[in-house]
Amino acid sequence: MNRRGAATMVASFLLGACGGGGGGGGDTAAPTSAPAAASPAPAPASALAAPTTPNIALWGDSLTPPVFRALAPLSPNRQVFDGGVPGETSMQIAARQAQDPHADWITVFWYGHNNIRIDTAAAPEQIKQDLAASIARLTPGNNRFLVLSVVNNAVDGARGSVQYNTIIQLNQELARLYPGNFFDMRAFMVAQGDPQVPQQAAELQADVPSSRLRFDEIHLTGAGADVVARRLQQEIAARGW
Repeated sequence: MNRRGAATMVASFLLGACGGGGGGGGDTAAPTSAPAAASPAPAPASALAAPTTPNIALWGDSLTPPVFRALAPLSPNRQVFDGGVPGETSMQIAARQAQDPHADWITVFWYGHNNIRIDTAAAPEQIKQDLAASIARLTPGNNRFLVLSVVNNAVDGARGSVQYNTIIQLNQELARLYPGNFFDMRAFMVAQGDPQVPQQAAELQADVPSSRLRFDEIHLTGAGADVVARRLQQEIAARGW
């Protein structure tokens, strides 16, 4: 073999050993695959959206219906639900609310007055228990509720009486349990008295709701319900609800 032929043979051998020429045979190593892209992390669970309905549900006893009748015309862009039934205790009201579809509404709880009337000593614990159950039944995320203070009877609940002491202590406990959702409607009703009018001055001294608002020892007149409803409307609006 001449020198030129030998050189050509060596070059062909080297080229085949390197897999050149684009004709890879079965012994040729496969090209390395690119690393697989990392799987995206699962999206975090969405936070439960709080209800945004502007509608209002009122739950209570005989003090509630007249407030409903006064509040509804003051709230033309809202629906207002009357969940007040005269004579009912906190247990009965909470049981009705448990079966009701208004759990995502702005909610006002104003009950316990009949518990106080029936059994003053046992009333506070029962009222607190039923309020806790009622609040727990609201739609998750719905913290737009008000717990209104229990109102003392102007005859049996004057300052220094057993009923008075029980109600004052109960309202203090409710304010502590629901610091961002408690409103002292009782104190507001007392403050409506005119100290220049002898009877109302005596009511202020006794720390009972003013007779300007009620027609008997506790129940609201139409004008009294208007005053209470307007204050309730102001409280709801001030909270941006």
